[in-house]
Amino acid sequence: MKLSARTILIILFLVAYEAAFYAVPLPDVSDDSGRPLSRIGLLVRVLLWPKELLLSNWFGDPPQFAFADRLPILIIAAVILVWAWVLGRLMLRLAETIGKTLGPQAASNVAAILPLSKLEVFVFASALGLNGISTWTLLMGLCGRLERLWTVFVPAAATFAGGFILWRRKRLFPAKQALAVPSAKNKSIADERRSSAESLSAGWLWLGVPFMAAMLFAGMLPPLDFDVREYHLQAPKEFFQQGRIVFLPHNVYANMPLGAEMLALSAMSLTNDWWLGALVGKTLIAAFTPLCALGLLAAGRRLYSLTAGTTAALLYVSVPWVVSISSGGLIEGATACYLFLAAYALLLWMGANGAAGGRPQGFLLLSGYLAGAAVATKYPALLFVLTPLAGWVLLHQLLTGNKQFQPPRQDEYPILKKFSTALRALAVFLVAAALGCGLWFGKNWVQTGNPCYPLLYHIFDGKTWNAAKDRQWNQVHLPQDFSPAAFSRNMLSVALTSPWHSPLIVPFLAIGLFCSAGLSRTARATVWRLLAYLAFGLAVWWLFTHRIDRFWMPLLPVAALAGGLGACWSNERWWRWTVRTLIILGLGANFLVASLGAANAWFVPLETLRHDPLWTDSWHDYLNEHVQEGRVLLVGDAAVFDLRPAVLYNTCFDDCIFEQLVKGKTMAEIQAAFIERQITFIYVHWGEIARYQATYGFSGFVQPEVFDRLVEAGLLEPLPPIQNHPGRLYRVLLPRK
Repeated sequence: MKLSARTILIILFLVAYEAAFYAVPLPDVSDDSGRPLSRIGLLVRVLLWPKELLLSNWFGDPPQFAFADRLPILIIAAVILVWAWVLGRLMLRLAETIGKTLGPQAASNVAAILPLSKLEVFVFASALGLNGISTWTLLMGLCGRLERLWTVFVPAAATFAGGFILWRRKRLFPAKQALAVPSAKNKSIADERRSSAESLSAGWLWLGVPFMAAMLFAGMLPPLDFDVREYHLQAPKEFFQQGRIVFLPHNVYANMPLGAEMLALSAMSLTNDWWLGALVGKTLIAAFTPLCALGLLAAGRRLYSLTAGTTAALLYVSVPWVVSISSGGLIEGATACYLFLAAYALLLWMGANGAAGGRPQGFLLLSGYLAGAAVATKYPALLFVLTPLAGWVLLHQLLTGNKQFQPPRQDEYPILKKFSTALRALAVFLVAAALGCGLWFGKNWVQTGNPCYPLLYHIFDGKTWNAAKDRQWNQVHLPQDFSPAAFSRNMLSVALTSPWHSPLIVPFLAIGLFCSAGLSRTARATVWRLLAYLAFGLAVWWLFTHRIDRFWMPLLPVAALAGGLGACWSNERWWRWTVRTLIILGLGANFLVASLGAANAWFVPLETLRHDPLWTDSWHDYLNEHVQEGRVLLVGDAAVFDLRPAVLYNTCFDDCIFEQLVKGKTMAEIQAAFIERQITFIYVHWGEIARYQATYGFSGFVQPEVFDRLVEAGLLEPLPPIQNHPGRLYRVLLPRK
């Protein structure tokens, strides 16, 4: 085979990138001499591990196989997913109906119908329904009706009844849902070549099953991540225990949008058990990643070929970061799913033309609502998702126009008419987005006076927030270093050195960029749009966030789709075998990395893990066993999800409760405050306090001497310390009656 110059360059690039990728040292993994271990060194170590060690990680020591205790989690999660799917089908039908009414040709406008494949219907409907359930749970929580009847049973029954009625009328499942394929006259030579020889058939999707299984099994485990224990699951737990969604002055994070976490609250209401409901919610959060992978499969298949969709799905679902984040209860996977589906719906709106000369406006509604759903998961989606997609709608409408939004009256100023048309399209998009996330901003406006609490303090102020807290928050959450060296370091991390990156996405993405000439014109335009979106997202990440890797993770589906298209630039045999080889080796290495870590006790009984010191703070376990009445005041410890007694705590950004009760008070006043708050134990986590003081900041009043004085005064009794544990527990000595 005669190699062209481009072929040689591609081979050299792949070899150089993979060599550099596996030579990167990992900061949290060291060899026997204490030096950071490289990625290839880690893989070699894992391959040489004794099989007994690997089995002990999965099954415990001694080995146990527990699956029955996972069945309630699986069944309840499946029920909620089916509910979401049926609800989403109804919402799709509603979007279609509304789309038919948006223009003057509404009576006969077939362009308003959503021409989706069965896979696309499933993905879009599931995502719509999940956010619909989330919004309903928020509404019920604000109304103080967090019980099974109103939060779950009544709306679920209404959903299934509506679905059954429309199914009987054959309206829920349209008779024709075929993929919109290019006409024969528009097919290029490359289109015909790719249809005859796919690099990856549908059977290759089985390679993604181990990653989905790992996410499912890990998703059902108790949470380990600090943020999950501090607010992703702790906030729904507190709302459930109070029976309503209220402002929490001690946990600033719990007052932000919690769209994904509402699924856990819904499960808590259904099961009447915050622990079981939390594990169901954590499993549902993990399910967003397989759902997004199916969306990538559908998008790649529609936009170019089965190989593009299969490659994109495998690229995304196999990223170790994605597996870890999704299964750990963090919500970036949910944000990523909504982000990608919103962008994909917008691509469908831009690319589909109906018989009346317009575009299916249901796609615009769908994109706007899903963009709002992304914002409902976390504030940064305002910049990552809503802003660029809204700008995309406005710009595309100005450049191309759309008869669907043109006013029936023709005026003499075409520029003004085009601008008016663009504003109408933008208004439709933003109204749909407001339906997806607006209730969260209304909630905060009513409860705090600031719709974006605690952000934008200089504009809105905000309940319990002040200038000092705002400075502390911005010092941590806004970037401080804008030097070229910082930019180079951060971009290198995105492209290569991020510890749990994948060896596949960047090479395929780069090849898609530089070899896009081998794609069809439509696919080539899609690649450049995706790359523009990716560049915008990375710019927002670098300019406006605190630049942790987890914040650019929602952009990975966009990169994966561009990479999937990049895998199709050539149909030559050498490239097909190169794609297959890279996929097999890359996925194998990724699975070894993704299966590492503490959260891989996939078959250990849940009750065992609930008392395991690797999963639960030893003092928390003690408190769960010994505190029967009163409250525990925690100082420095905000990851309190697994505590069963009533607790008082605060995050490092909120007012220190201990300082409020003790500072400037006499011993009699302190004792009275403890009695009034029903505080029977005080737990001080000096390790967390030291970490806060070195990073985020913490109250300078909290010092060991303060507790020593309280002990000397007879108000506190220290319990014997736990060896090698940085925490101390004190019993509050109340006066005898």
